[in-house]
Amino acid sequence: MSTRPTSAAPSPETVGTLTVSVRRLSSSGVPDGSGGDVHGAVATPFGTRLLIGDVMGKGPELSRTADTVLEAWSRLAQHQRSLEAVAVSLHSLVAHSDEPDRFVTATLVTVAPDGSAELVCCGHPPPLLLRGGGAVPAAVPAPAPPLGLLDLAHGWCAAQPIPRTAWDRMLLHTDGAGEARDGDGVFYPLAERAAELEPVPLATFTAALAADLLHHARGRLQDDATLLAVETARE
Repeated sequence: MSTRPTSAAPSPETVGTLTVSVRRLSSSGVPDGSGGDVHGAVATPFGTRLLIGDVMGKGPELSRTADTVLEAWSRLAQHQRSLEAVAVSLHSLVAHSDEPDRFVTATLVTVAPDGSAELVCCGHPPPLLLRGGGAVPAAVPAPAPPLGLLDLAHGWCAAQPIPRTAWDRMLLHTDGAGEARDGDGVFYPLAERAAELEPVPLATFTAALAADLLHHARGRLQDDATLLAVETARE
């Protein structure tokens, strides 16, 4: 899957053992392939791997950095068993790029065929785990600094397990979703709304959540927002 825009009513894709649906909104409130948000989903020998991230900074270079990170992640995800090592390699790429002061918040996830998962959070919000009418952030006891700043944590990061029993649907998202505000400055209640919408099909879920997010922000997001939802593919 690419960082390019999705259609107004995108159909979910099957990637590895997962069904995946993505919605991406620019800060102008319409789907847009530019900016610093990056996302991907790819089937690998180690499980289905997911990436969501946000390039920090301003200017047209953001989309170039996002594309570079996505390309490198797609390659590393296929050949590197260790999720921590994938993150460290991406950190090195960002840290040694030609863009000064560039860093990237990112969450990387590997979902095994049995539905158990592991994640690495590098300065990025953990995914929401939806199950039984509730939505809670995945536990990350040892969050790492963003890619490009891992040297602040001695150049390493730790993967955290996600039990199969912890989720039926998983929502990865960028800051633009959780930090959207209404006219009174109230943050969008992402977990609450995601839990309310969990019973609907995956594509309807992401479309309805994106519409609700825009409604809350009165059509004007403060930052780009990407919503990447997955669930185990039904045979």
